Amino acid sequence: MVKEVRFSDNCIAFGNKPDKKAEPNTQEESKILPNTVATRINQKYDKTLSSFTEYPVKGLKGDVNSDFYEFLSMGIVPYLAGSAMFMALFNFTKHLAPKSKFFASDLGKKMALGVVMYGIGKTLANDIITRPVALATGVDIELPYRNVYYPLPTKPGAAAEIFPQHQQRKVYDSREFFRKDLIAKDPNYGVAYYDKIAKKLGLGENLNDSVTETTPIIQSIISTTKTAKSLCSYAWAGVGVGLALQTCWTDFFSAISNRRKHISLPNEGLFNRMGSKLSNLAHNTVDVSKAFVKTFGKACSTMWTGNPNTKGYMKHAGKTWLLFTSALTIGSIANVIYRAKHMGNLANKDLMDRNQESTVI
Repeated sequence: MVKEVRFSDNCIAFGNKPDKKAEPNTQEESKILPNTVATRINQKYDKTLSSFTEYPVKGLKGDVNSDFYEFLSMGIVPYLAGSAMFMALFNFTKHLAPKSKFFASDLGKKMALGVVMYGIGKTLANDIITRPVALATGVDIELPYRNVYYPLPTKPGAAAEIFPQHQQRKVYDSREFFRKDLIAKDPNYGVAYYDKIAKKLGLGENLNDSVTETTPIIQSIISTTKTAKSLCSYAWAGVGVGLALQTCWTDFFSAISNRRKHISLPNEGLFNRMGSKLSNLAHNTVDVSKAFVKTFGKACSTMWTGNPNTKGYMKHAGKTWLLFTSALTIGSIANVIYRAKHMGNLANKDLMDRNQESTVI
C-alpha cells in the first residue's frame, strides 16, 4: 500500500536542526468563495492593504516567497497614490489670491470628483459586462477563491514548518490553467457545474465528459470577456469624468460646505455634546445624500442634452460619448455570448455527411 506524503505534513529542516516550534495548521486549503458584494469588498481590502504593506517589503528584501502575483497586485499602489496626489494638488489653494483661490477651488473639487467618478465608472463596467455573460453562459469569470500556499524557508538552516499564507484570486485568472481542481472538489460545483454550462451553451445534456467538451469554450469566454471589460471600463470611466465636469455639481459642493456644525456651549455636558454631534451627523448625511442624488440626475441630463451655451460638436459631445459607450457595451456583451453559443452549436452538430464516402484514419 502506497501512502500519500505531502510536504505540508512534515517539518523539514535544511541544515542544523532548528528549535521546535508550534504545530502548523495543515487542514487549511484553497477554496472557492461566493461571489457576493461582501466577498469582493473583503478581497479588495485585503489585496490593497497587502500591496501597501506586505508585498513591497518582501520584494525589496528579495524574499524567496515573493511571486509575480504580488508584483502585479502592487500596480494599485501608484494608481491610488497618484490619484490622491492629483486630488490634493488641485485643492492646495490656501496660498493663492482670493479670486484665484475661488476658481482654483471650484476646479479642484471637480478634479477630485472626476477621479472618484473615474474609479466608479471602471468598477461599474466590470459588473455590466460579467453579469450578463454569467447569466447567458454560466461562466462567471469573476468567481473568487482564497488561495492558500505554504512559504518556503527564507534562509539556510530554517525549518520548513508550514504556516499557510493567503492570496485573494479569481478562479479564471488564467485562461489556459483556470482552477479546475477547485471546481472539481467543491461540493457546490463539481461536474454538475460543467453540465449546466454545457446545457446553456447548447452542447446538450448527459455528456460523457462535459469538462473536456466545455473547456475550449470556457477559455474563449475568458478571453473575449476580459477584452470586453478592458474596452468598456475606460469608456464608462470617461462617462464618469464627463459627469463630474458638469457645472451643476456646485450645488452638491455647497451642500457639503453648508452642512450643520456643532457649536459648543458654556458648561455643556459630554452627553449633550455627543448627542448634538450625532444629530448633526445624521442630518448632514441625509442632506448631502439628497443633494448628491439630485445633482447626479442633473449632471446626467446636462451631459445628454448639452450645455445651452455651447454649439456644434461640443453641445452633442456628451450624448455622442454616452451612445458610443452604450453601443460598445451592448456589442461587447453580444459578441461574447454569440461566440460562446456559436462554438457550442458547432461542437454539437454532426458535421460529417454520412451519405458521402469517407475514410477514417
